[in-house]
Amino acid sequence: MKTSNQLFLLGMLSALSAAAAAAGGASGAGETAPNTSKWECKSCPFAEGTSGTVDVGIGNVSKSSIKFGDYTGLDEKGGFFIGDGSVRSRGKDGSYWNVDGSNLGLRSRSLDAEGGTQGKYKLLLDYDEIQHFTSKILTPFNGTGGASLGLPAGFPAATTGAMPLAGTVQTVDLVTDRKRLGVGGAWLAARDWAYAVNFRHDKREGTKRTAGAFFFNSAELVEPVDYVTDQLDASASYTGSRLQAKFAYYGSKFRNGNESLTWQNPFALPAFPGAVAGQLALAPDNQFHQVLASVGYDFGARTRFSADIAVGRMTQNEGFLAPTLNATLAAPVVPASSLNGRVATMDASLKLTSAVTSRLRLNAAYTHNDRDNQTPQSTYTLVSTDLFLGAPRTNLPYSFTQDKVKFSGDYRFSALTKASAGIDHDIHERTFQETNRTRENTFWGRITSRALEKVDLTFKLARAERRHSGYRTVPEIAPPENPLLRKYNMANRTRDTGGLRADFAVAENVNLGVGFDASSDTYRDSTIGLTSGRDYSLNGDISVIVTPQTSLHLFANHQEIEAKQAGSQTFSDPDWSAETKDRINFVGIGLKHAAIKDKLDLGADYVVSRARSRINVITGAGDPAFPNITSSLDSVKLYASYRLKDNITLRADFWHERFDSANWMLENVTPNTIPNVLTFGEVAPKYRLNVIRLAVRYKF
Repeated sequence: MKTSNQLFLLGMLSALSAAAAAAGGASGAGETAPNTSKWECKSCPFAEGTSGTVDVGIGNVSKSSIKFGDYTGLDEKGGFFIGDGSVRSRGKDGSYWNVDGSNLGLRSRSLDAEGGTQGKYKLLLDYDEIQHFTSKILTPFNGTGGASLGLPAGFPAATTGAMPLAGTVQTVDLVTDRKRLGVGGAWLAARDWAYAVNFRHDKREGTKRTAGAFFFNSAELVEPVDYVTDQLDASASYTGSRLQAKFAYYGSKFRNGNESLTWQNPFALPAFPGAVAGQLALAPDNQFHQVLASVGYDFGARTRFSADIAVGRMTQNEGFLAPTLNATLAAPVVPASSLNGRVATMDASLKLTSAVTSRLRLNAAYTHNDRDNQTPQSTYTLVSTDLFLGAPRTNLPYSFTQDKVKFSGDYRFSALTKASAGIDHDIHERTFQETNRTRENTFWGRITSRALEKVDLTFKLARAERRHSGYRTVPEIAPPENPLLRKYNMANRTRDTGGLRADFAVAENVNLGVGFDASSDTYRDSTIGLTSGRDYSLNGDISVIVTPQTSLHLFANHQEIEAKQAGSQTFSDPDWSAETKDRINFVGIGLKHAAIKDKLDLGADYVVSRARSRINVITGAGDPAFPNITSSLDSVKLYASYRLKDNITLRADFWHERFDSANWMLENVTPNTIPNVLTFGEVAPKYRLNVIRLAVRYKF
């Protein structure tokens, strides 16, 4: 803690003073003790009393935009209140309390409080609220935000073109509002022991997207969000001179206010008179509990060992819904009233590090992760889109274990050069999947060196080889997969990565850095699936102290991501391939200037981002590539602060932002564009707006 450091510094000063006085007395004639009356530890004294800052003002947004308002709380056109603040209080006995508030006038806001006595205990209270906007959509369904969606007069219809959409669609924002309240505390109850308890209550309300289908007809639907999550963690920690230990418990309980979503079928299906409504099960209530123990021991100044183990259990026992709402369909018998889902987890690790010599350090680590899915297996009769009964299927309780072993070493050749190398071995075992085991070995190396007086270099290379124990189709999966398919996360793969970073002290006031990173994935044994991937980026930054009053910084990044895959439409050899390529460019520049020393500060930030995604599907028929998916962002921020008095500062900010995007998947796709798919009619987001803030900061 800070208090401990302050007391340590005071003790050091006193000890030095006493030692100097003793040395002076012992040395005899001609030597006197130094005058310590003006010695001062500036970090030691407590600023007793209460201090803080409060910002109050107004702002204005020139245009409404849910894309701009995502997480910022600035989604609506018009004025808003600025309320920020920070208050600190300190007492002679080490008691304290802090309160911090941010964006109190917006719907994305936070308020935190902490208080206690240094070295004894502390209490915590925090609250934050944030909005996440997904999209603005069009839908004819009534009751959005609830668990039942109905349709107005004129529905159902044979196709979307025959639906009375012109007079029935309504605009709906897909948005979730998360409110989080947390309380907690920590205290030192005895020597070397510390205890902590924290509780967090999360509530999310709003809407998000989902979809439902009847035969070959489907509709995008608005799903209600009414989630409550409670989390509790408690711990006891011991810290000795050599031994450290911790015992903890973590629990989480999730509750969904809606167990299902029911919607009216917008499509008329004369051949299936009972297909009038559908039902989807929503996220079920569930719990997770975990206990943890960890220990660390210092064998000496050079060697340390640590170990930890965490055992957990996940459960879900939500009751099953009716197999179908179709009264004309013979509802199959469900083998159980609920899934009775349960999963046991265990995570453990061992670590050993030792400075063998002043130049050589060795490290070893072992990690074990186990997910044992103990959910009972049952056979269920398949109901397809509330219209047909299919062949029975059995649920597959997927489990896995993962073991990682890592060895590495660092060797310092000189004060200017250090090299590191290591090997990572990863074994992943799975059940009910295409391969039972994969093994991956990664060899890596890194060297850092001050090549010249003003040049620092870092170079790194790695090569990873992953091999499976044999790939097969899973007989329990129906319809069966193409036996030539190789899923990318289990397929044989070779990955090569490398990077170079150089930092230059061009002059006393100029620093420059450039870096290059690249990786390449090859799937030589994959006939169908992902066959290759490549990713590289180039970045640079420069900072310049132009004058003692002016500083400038500039950064830029270029990244390209490419992937190739092969597929088959005939359940045999590849007859089509696809290539994707993403390119992202990002440039930013910032300027700070003290126009009047200790009086007027000015600043500006400008950010430019350009992204492009290209998808090309090759079938042999000469099909052109899809249009590019693009997005661009230009953001300019100007700010100024003027100190009117020692405790009063005027602050002004101007923020201009322009965002544009194009997406062929959304363009010109209205709710009735596709005859058998009722879509949301979304458009690619774009906006151009200004934000102005004017505030007064009062310091006390």
